[in-house]
Amino acid sequence: MNTPSNDIVSTREAAHLLGVSVRTVQLWVEAGALEAWKTPGGHRRIQRSAVEAMLRQRVQSIERRSNLADDQASSPDQKALRVLIVEDDPHLQEIYELAIGSLPFPVDLETAHDGFGGLIKAGSKRPHVIIADLMLPGMDGFRMIRSLLDLPETQNTTIYVISALTSTEIEERGGLPDAVQAIVKPAPLAVVMRLLSDEYRALVSAGNTADPATSP
Repeated sequence: MNTPSNDIVSTREAAHLLGVSVRTVQLWVEAGALEAWKTPGGHRRIQRSAVEAMLRQRVQSIERRSNLADDQASSPDQKALRVLIVEDDPHLQEIYELAIGSLPFPVDLETAHDGFGGLIKAGSKRPHVIIADLMLPGMDGFRMIRSLLDLPETQNTTIYVISALTSTEIEERGGLPDAVQAIVKPAPLAVVMRLLSDEYRALVSAGNTADPATSP
């Protein structure tokens, strides 16, 4: 790729410009949030313009969430998609938050770092959607999901699993219920955003009749 040297940056330089860790930048690249390529020596390089676009996106995400919060305050009947992320990697949590913050509809986002925390927040917040890892500290994702399926508060909740485990490894650990969709980690952000957009459209179309926050 013939690009002037001042127009490209390393992952470390990108991390400094974005105010995040190198690991976060690496995960953004793997998830497709930042376009990058590798040198013959195996080092990632990123266009400076892509980093600047990411900076603008983060600012716009904050502004959008603020505007959506104002809209909800002025129009309390407006539906918000309640989403719970259960992920112990803070870098991945930040990726999800960035992607979800750019969605053009209101999202009430909660996060948990382990299976026990996920269960507690699922019971109190009654999310429409749960996105969970399987390899979690304490109570792992397998046990958490089995418990979620027994909770009356989450009977109408859609559960997505994003895990680095292969389908064979998942089956060896007991498998997942048929209703739970598994996605290979790192999940492309476009996939996550499409799934949540589909869930929001279904929520609005249904008129919230199957809202887990109001269902008995």
